[in-house]
Amino acid sequence: MSKTQFWLTALLSSLTMATMMSGIISGYKMGFSAEWPAVWASSFMVAWPCALLLNLTVLPRIRAFAAWCCQPKTIKQSKA
Repeated sequence: MSKTQFWLTALLSSLTMATMMSGIISGYKMGFSAEWPAVWASSFMVAWPCALLLNLTVLPRIRAFAAWCCQPKTIKQSKA
């Protein structure tokens, strides 16, 4: 993955997740009323920087751990 692709992926995935999750959770907690858009916008302004930071720091470690978990298992031959 190129550096540009890495940054674009981090920005777009964090934007998407923060938008969806802040909207869904705030709507679930308070109901989708006339006050909801302002609460959602406020929640989003907190959620996106957090999501971006996590995408840049934690997600690469999660990918590495998932790759490690999915490695083919090697069977060790015992010496007889």
